[in-house]
Amino acid sequence: MRRAALALSIVAAILAATVSAQRRTGPPTFEPGDTEGLVTSPNPRVRHAWKRKVFWSISVQPGRGTFRLIPAQTAAERAAMTATLEALASILKATPNGSNGEGFWVKDSRTLDYFDPFVLPETTPLGKYPLTFTAGYYPFRHEDVETNGKWQLSLAGETEGAYFEFNRLPEGLGTTQVVTEARPGDRPPEPFYVRPRVTATWQGIPVYEQKAAIVTRAGRDPWVAVPLGRVLEASMSALEKDRRSAEDRLAGYKKKLDDVMAPEWEQQKRDTFEKQNGELRTSRPSNYAARLRSLENEITVMRADATANANPRKDARGLWYWSPIEAHDEAVRTLAALSPDEANAPACFVELTDAERSNGRYTMTGNVVAESSRPGCRQIVRTNWDYFDLTLPRTTPQILFVSDFGRCVTVSGDRLVSRPIDRWDWPPQGCVQHAQMWREADWATIAALVRP
Repeated sequence: MRRAALALSIVAAILAATVSAQRRTGPPTFEPGDTEGLVTSPNPRVRHAWKRKVFWSISVQPGRGTFRLIPAQTAAERAAMTATLEALASILKATPNGSNGEGFWVKDSRTLDYFDPFVLPETTPLGKYPLTFTAGYYPFRHEDVETNGKWQLSLAGETEGAYFEFNRLPEGLGTTQVVTEARPGDRPPEPFYVRPRVTATWQGIPVYEQKAAIVTRAGRDPWVAVPLGRVLEASMSALEKDRRSAEDRLAGYKKKLDDVMAPEWEQQKRDTFEKQNGELRTSRPSNYAARLRSLENEITVMRADATANANPRKDARGLWYWSPIEAHDEAVRTLAALSPDEANAPACFVELTDAERSNGRYTMTGNVVAESSRPGCRQIVRTNWDYFDLTLPRTTPQILFVSDFGRCVTVSGDRLVSRPIDRWDWPPQGCVQHAQMWREADWATIAALVRP
């Protein structure tokens, strides 16, 4: 059995080495008249068409529904949203890669949707709030599968999609969430987070946090600064939680101190020692004495440690207690002393170091201060639900959120940089094709789809 297993492992290693040695380092070559460029994969029932031209396929997905609160989309509204998505698709299709690319096809997955009414201010006129509509583009390689003797052409598999979303606000983009503020009723709390930063610009369109390209209307901001007083009010629960954790820990240490200082605890330690070592008193006196000294030292050290833990000093060792206590006290004092103008001024967030967060600041991981007091710190914002002009039709594109931009490319000067193709087992798909279309696309025309 061992010889058979060894033989199988050798064969497997040889096959793996052979496959690795045969792995392509570039695309295959074909005769000039070969319009398909068919290559059978190691599975004879799967083949790839390297030279087959790109085509586009539309798929319409269901939306989230109206929640019985929002007027349903009319036929005219659906037509208007579809027209915008058609215009966007036409721009991408007009690129050389989108119109004449080879080895892949694109699924255009569209959703004519509604906003979430439960995150909006209660006074929002839901019948006038803009509808959201998106197109997710999925470039799939041309992969055919043989079933019952017939080839099914260009079936979808797994690939990297990218979404273009109209009238969806970008919210936090993964930036640090500072605190949340409770909303009335059963609505979810509203997050306050640090303002996303512009990390690059592509053809005049800002890219935030190396993630999302966003086209906004002139003079409108998807985020709004949160006043200092409001942030401090919202942060109290987090600060109180950290304080309770510290106080509970201190209470445990005080109980431990009471336990180890009790005569009964010491007597129990000595009784246990005698049971385990008493016979050495006469048989090996020096060994007994050494072990007794060790016990005496253990009792002394344990009592000293318990005393120090139960009486934390304002030093590095006591930060686990004093850091959350003083942070809470400082916030309470600051909030009470704010003038109306100070309370309404923008707030910013000073993040703690990892060492500081590990010392009692587990829930509230930074300090909230007036933005004017700390130039360069990260402003605290919330999603600007008042961004939209509600006098416009619900289908008017007022913002475009390319949420997956950074998934596929980074901006380097006037170039889009994407990951190199590292495997040629099949035609490139996903981000490779997105990146090439985006290099070739007219982004000024894309931006112009948003109402100025």
